[in-house]
Amino acid sequence: MMQDGGVSIGEEHLFWLEVLEDHAHFLRDYLSPEEKRWWQEAERFFPLFAEAVRQARELPPYEPAQSARMQAFAAYAQPIAAAYCRLEEHMQHLRLLNQVNLNLTPSYFNGTISENREYLRQLSYWTRGLPAPPLALNQLLELWLEDQLGHAVLLQGLLDPVERALGAEADRFAAIFSSHIVKNHAMQHYLRSTPPGFPYETRFAADVLETVQGFYAFVQRVVAQYIGTELLSKATLRFLDHHFPESCYFMRKLAVFVPGAPSFADCPLTRPRRDTP
Repeated sequence: MMQDGGVSIGEEHLFWLEVLEDHAHFLRDYLSPEEKRWWQEAERFFPLFAEAVRQARELPPYEPAQSARMQAFAAYAQPIAAAYCRLEEHMQHLRLLNQVNLNLTPSYFNGTISENREYLRQLSYWTRGLPAPPLALNQLLELWLEDQLGHAVLLQGLLDPVERALGAEADRFAAIFSSHIVKNHAMQHYLRSTPPGFPYETRFAADVLETVQGFYAFVQRVVAQYIGTELLSKATLRFLDHHFPESCYFMRKLAVFVPGAPSFADCPLTRPRRDTP
């Protein structure tokens, strides 16, 4: 398998821009209407991301970073992503000081800002016509385990209190992802004395991959119930669907470190297109 998980630069752009587009919608949705200034600031990014996503869909699928077209697109996307990152960082600051009426916690922004910064890291290479070096395993896990934990915790909080069985299952995944985060922190220290790729690290990567697959199937079941109006919650379909491309991206990148793992090439890196809100 390719070291980048078989994800082309064009696919990377489309993936990250849709992720950031979703984040802007979530920020707007969770702001009180009285926060008109910040509500409008979040909405300002809607057409910017929508247009960037449209253009990303038209990129040649496997054109290299050094091509003039790919460098130009990276230069176009970079200031949009950077400006949105600054907005979320400021919103986290205001939330930490309780200076904004926003129904999101400060820790929520840890994950979204980290994802934005990873896109900006890659853009720093692509704007120079260079391929972006892939993350090491411990870096990949640090980024995406926090994301998976956040999804499990947020999902549990979006369920109606009567959905106790589903809530318990979401809590179970949250506990497993939390334990993976602790183990990854320890693994980073092991790397001070032992080169990467040792057997325990490989087994850990396989364990994480199995957990992500299980959680993906669980969220699929939740979404099916939501679409069938068989779920009691305060969720939106966009919020639930946001889980799928991020998990597919994680699994594609993680599979590189697990001998014999499937490529997950058919796991979509874009959000499902649906009519339900």
